[in-house]
Amino acid sequence: MKIFNCKIPDKIKFAILLGLLFFTFQVEKSIAQTKSADNQISDGLSEKIHISADKLISNTPENNAEFIGNVRAIQGKTLITADRLQFFFNGSTNPGDNPSAQSLERLVASGNVIIKFDNRLAVATRAVYITAKRLLTLTGPDATVTSGENTISGETISFYRDDGRFTVDGGSNGRVKAVIMPGESGLE
Repeated sequence: MKIFNCKIPDKIKFAILLGLLFFTFQVEKSIAQTKSADNQISDGLSEKIHISADKLISNTPENNAEFIGNVRAIQGKTLITADRLQFFFNGSTNPGDNPSAQSLERLVASGNVIIKFDNRLAVATRAVYITAKRLLTLTGPDATVTSGENTISGETISFYRDDGRFTVDGGSNGRVKAVIMPGESGLE
């Protein structure tokens, strides 16, 4: 496995950083609601992100970048592993333009996706995060989110970051499975 060690434009690095910030989930809801969007972003920029993969393909004209093979991304206590990790950006890629004019639109992890953050573990075949909606969608047979001894699984799990709400679809097997321990706060 090769350690990510190549030069990519600063605006791509910034957009990748923004994409990985959603995995941290370390700011309490009450604090996050009182901060402006600019403060939320700048608070997360202080921690380095370490990404390793077998290969990186950065396509600036097409506004995307993809890490391929044995992908491992770490920021603080958050760990993401997958076969592939893709970043899709919107905005300008013209030289001389403000790098913040380009922003992360969507992040897609696919193949053996495992996301560890706080006391949570998410396992899926595919994970998609849409930044404008602040929506994480996990898909695949028996996609699962575990928090402590609480577990929920189905074919599609959607997690709405703004309000902490989950929706789960049983999919082709038609069943959603959950284990909720009394006295615990659930999957919040």
